[in-house]
Amino acid sequence: MNDISKPPVTYLIFLICVLLLTACASQNPSSPVLNYEKADKDYLALKQTIVNRVADSTTFDRIWLTYSLSSFYNPTDDLEPSTKLLTETYISEGNYAACIEAAQRLLEVNYTSLTGHFAMAECSRLMGDARQSDFHTWVLDNLIEAIWRTGDGRAPGTAFLINSTHDLYAFIQLHQLVAVGQDLVYEQGMPVQKILVQTPENMRSSTWYFNATPQFRRSFLDKAELKN
Repeated sequence: MNDISKPPVTYLIFLICVLLLTACASQNPSSPVLNYEKADKDYLALKQTIVNRVADSTTFDRIWLTYSLSSFYNPTDDLEPSTKLLTETYISEGNYAACIEAAQRLLEVNYTSLTGHFAMAECSRLMGDARQSDFHTWVLDNLIEAIWRTGDGRAPGTAFLINSTHDLYAFIQLHQLVAVGQDLVYEQGMPVQKILVQTPENMRSSTWYFNATPQFRRSFLDKAELKN
């Protein structure tokens, strides 16, 4: 399947409006388009709530949404895929301590990382640290549930809200599915990734939809901030 390379006019108008509004909110032409101070503060407070093990479903819903508005958010960073490869290698070598260190570095940058929490849970389990493994399994399960609360993924209008392509594929893999095809469609002007997923055991296929707005927004804001 081929990506749709030309977005509809409604989406371009939407992006222009967003950029104009955020630019107007900035008094200093050399400052970022967005003021990240509040988003960063909220994100770190939500993270600490989870670390303190007093988070509820609302906490996970909020951190999933807040992370993509913070200065920590960088969906094109190669830290996520490189950490995935590293942790898989360390697990195969039995070097669980190095696996944990790599996962911790990722979670320092992105505490919503599905890959990071999965690696922490698995390597802690293999090291015999049940408490740490259980904690990161709990965080991972709650992040997955938070994604499910953003939509059911069955149609463009009820797409899962996803923060990065890395999380998209991690989400699919954590459901024991394999992505076998993709396309980019638009729902009311918003970019949506259409992913054909397959169950390896019986080769049964279905289509899941993911709202890719955070990634597109970040790309446009990066370009705008470079001009300031």
